Amino acid sequence: MYRLSSPSGSVTAVVDLCDDSQHLAIEREGRPVVHPSPIGLDAPLHGAGEVVDVTQDERHVAESFETPYGKRREHTYEAEATTFASTFADGTEAELDVYVSDDGVAYRRRVPEIGSVLLRAERGGFELPTRATGWLTPYAVNHEATVRRVPLSMADGEFCTPGLFEIRDDDWVLLAEAGVDANYHAARLHSQPEDPAVSFVHPGPEPGDRPVRVTGTFETPWRVAIVGDLGTIVESDLVPALSDGPAIGDTDWIEPGRVAWSWWSESASPTDVDRQREYVTYAAERGWEYVLVDEGWDEAWIPDLVEDAAERDVGVFLWAHWTDLHGADERRELLDRWCEWGIDGVKIDFMDSDEQGMLQFYEAVLADAAERELLVNFHGSTVPLGLRRKWPNVMTYEGVQGAEHLKWATLTPEHNVALPYTRNVVGPMDYTPVTFSADSRHTTAGHELALSVVFESGLQHFADNIDEYAARPHAEWFLERVPAAWDETRFLRGRPGSEATLARRRGQAWFVGCIVAGVGRTIDLAATFLDDAREGVLLRDGENGSLERTTAHLGPETPLSVDVPANGGFVLSL
Repeated sequence: MYRLSSPSGSVTAVVDLCDDSQHLAIEREGRPVVHPSPIGLDAPLHGAGEVVDVTQDERHVAESFETPYGKRREHTYEAEATTFASTFADGTEAELDVYVSDDGVAYRRRVPEIGSVLLRAERGGFELPTRATGWLTPYAVNHEATVRRVPLSMADGEFCTPGLFEIRDDDWVLLAEAGVDANYHAARLHSQPEDPAVSFVHPGPEPGDRPVRVTGTFETPWRVAIVGDLGTIVESDLVPALSDGPAIGDTDWIEPGRVAWSWWSESASPTDVDRQREYVTYAAERGWEYVLVDEGWDEAWIPDLVEDAAERDVGVFLWAHWTDLHGADERRELLDRWCEWGIDGVKIDFMDSDEQGMLQFYEAVLADAAERELLVNFHGSTVPLGLRRKWPNVMTYEGVQGAEHLKWATLTPEHNVALPYTRNVVGPMDYTPVTFSADSRHTTAGHELALSVVFESGLQHFADNIDEYAARPHAEWFLERVPAAWDETRFLRGRPGSEATLARRRGQAWFVGCIVAGVGRTIDLAATFLDDAREGVLLRDGENGSLERTTAHLGPETPLSVDVPANGGFVLSL
């Protein structure tokens, strides 16, 4: 039995390597949050019989790295790391890496040279207390489903990563994976009432239907448990920290930004060059960095549109179906042609798969795009798994039930308020927010505007019609100022499904966004993120669906109270 503690001692991993299954448990400040959980692999990648020998290599890991966008752009990661080398009774050797940081525990398995085999399943997961409550997203191939609150004892089936669990007051666990690349599948979470373990399973109608092709020296992705209070969960950068560093040298050309996008409100508009020019003009007037021309564009007029946009300092993204880019030769030919036109990036759609072959496509297209200094937005996609650190030209992923669904259905405010604690924790989320004109929405104008701060994405697509924004001068004023990349993020208060209030900083400017679900309430803000008092602009819900603008003061000794209506929200620009 081995006890491994984080740098501050607040998080402890307990590793048991005494039998053929092997187990890991997690404690936070002495309290159990994950019970002993199996962490093995299926044969032939996992030895048979007892462990007959174990060697232990301990080291301290301290790393700083930068990303072009995210919750912050300068990151630090510190952990106590241990590698266990085990020899089994049948002579098989395998290694286990366990990293313990103050915001969680991660492990991965590594196997020496073994030739070529198929790995059908893992014997790994995290066993949580049965009294835990989960915020889980039922599995869909495009990860577009509603986050639901469900007791773990009633959770039955497959769910998207990540999954959030409340263990007890102020003890939370978010289960995710990191470092997933072309050598593996992206996993699903599996739970059933009679089994307290939440397992990582491979894609397929039945376990083992989609094996991973393992060749040579092999390591699994990281299985990650982010552990702490809700602030720790929301602010964590554990997924990129555990992933490989950039495969790109110079990243100065990678620019996050806000995007004008016409398809949501006017689905036929990508076929209309004149309407696209109006979106370019509007983006230039607002200072937005990009325009996305979605499905239906015509190569007869795209080069001229791109040239006109460049003269206005607006970049252009083009939509593409992933099958158009699947073949290597065809992909490179298309990307070369689009580069000649001068586009800045591509939105690649409808992958709808987490299998190894599709992740190989992700890496191939990112490599070819990076060679041509093209940015990438993945839609109909998996969730971020760490590739954004390796390939920083991937600016965002959909992998969420976002505002697109308001075209044909509705979204609950509770779903919105769960996302900062779940899906958006692990990486950028192209929810395409701020849809004032959605007939089916249950949220207020203040709630919609606040999504521009509460939701993080390296490309922030503002989805509504530009005429709708122009009709709301207060919102237009704010959207001219709110950035798409941040230098700092602070969780202020809230709870999944009820409220999320975040403060984000860019340079010297702070932006606060608050969204609530359910009954109206008063939000009391304490300025723990400020050194001194500041004056700012508060935009909140007014009468008859309007936005009200007032001056507000906030500081360490100057708290602020804001009355928020049911399903409402507000923004504060300091």
